[in-house]
Amino acid sequence: MAQRIVVAGGGYAGLAALAKLLNEPGARLTLVDSEPGHTLIPELPEALSPGKQVSRRVVSYDHLLKDARVSRIADAIVSINCAQRWLSLGSGEQVAFDWLILAVGTVPAFPHIAGLQKFALPLKSAKDTERIKRHIDRRANQTVVIVGGGLTGIEIAGVLVSRHRVSVVEGSTRLLPGLGPGLAAYAHRRLETAGVHFHLGSQLSEVTADHVIAGEHRLNYDVLIWAGGIEPPGWLRDTDLPLDSQGYPVGDDTGEVADQIYVAGDLWRIRGYDKRWIPQTAQLAEQAGAYVGTVIGRRLHHDYPLPTFHPRLRGMLVALNPGKGVGWVYHGGLAVQGYSARWMKRMVFRQYRRGLARAFGHVWPK
Repeated sequence: MAQRIVVAGGGYAGLAALAKLLNEPGARLTLVDSEPGHTLIPELPEALSPGKQVSRRVVSYDHLLKDARVSRIADAIVSINCAQRWLSLGSGEQVAFDWLILAVGTVPAFPHIAGLQKFALPLKSAKDTERIKRHIDRRANQTVVIVGGGLTGIEIAGVLVSRHRVSVVEGSTRLLPGLGPGLAAYAHRRLETAGVHFHLGSQLSEVTADHVIAGEHRLNYDVLIWAGGIEPPGWLRDTDLPLDSQGYPVGDDTGEVADQIYVAGDLWRIRGYDKRWIPQTAQLAEQAGAYVGTVIGRRLHHDYPLPTFHPRLRGMLVALNPGKGVGWVYHGGLAVQGYSARWMKRMVFRQYRRGLARAFGHVWPK
């Protein structure tokens, strides 16, 4: 009897897992995702540029999966019954599985500050990006406040500063914690020279319809963008999955959280060799998804021992103002900045797109 393998979520992890399982003859593959396509999340900030289309950052499932042995259910998951092995969907439908890969990703994390969730615009999906784009395209020279000085916040600032008055609020005393101090300082200088105003070490305490209070600063805004953190979907707390104090599923060394139920992508929090949490990035999600797909394939064939997961960040590249970037590449960290960093980031995007197309038997559409 064919094994029913359900992949919950078509992000970087979910598609990488599917790609590893496509040729398993004893597997019946199903993707559950309410979105119409795979969103290229690292490319979303760039879509805020004039003339850029958000739709170009979404790969239609109808195109990607048309020749693959994968059925798709366009619905949202609201619960999991681990003992009886079925998913509950928003429509009320239940989907049975033998194996489950939980790769639904994370959602914006809003601290309990009155008005924040009402007035701030997150950037976590194509719909979020379209919403922000409608606001910023209304007119030039708007005052934009971005809360969050990590990868997403900094890239948004770099895209918007040529057309708007941009301020970045960050609770830490430095930007870009995923980069070394020298590279982060370069990004700070580059964006400050371009016109971005930074308020570091400033905790957000008040949000209204037209201003925020950050530390000792009152900042008026036309558009408020939230790039301040992520968290697991709240519905996971209503399942019988083992969760940590922050609501993330707790898996073993292979990502298994319950019998034949695996976690991958942003939901699988992984520590590196130095015992620190590895940043939740698209490249880590892709590696984790491919690994979990491999593990399930090996288990289907009773092929033991199972491989060990050794995630490796191949680099981290941040786009700044047009044409410039900063980051590092290769394990161990070769610093790059300026035009070369921006060029490398474009090449990474292209390589991922081509690799994805090849995995599902397509030529990447122009």
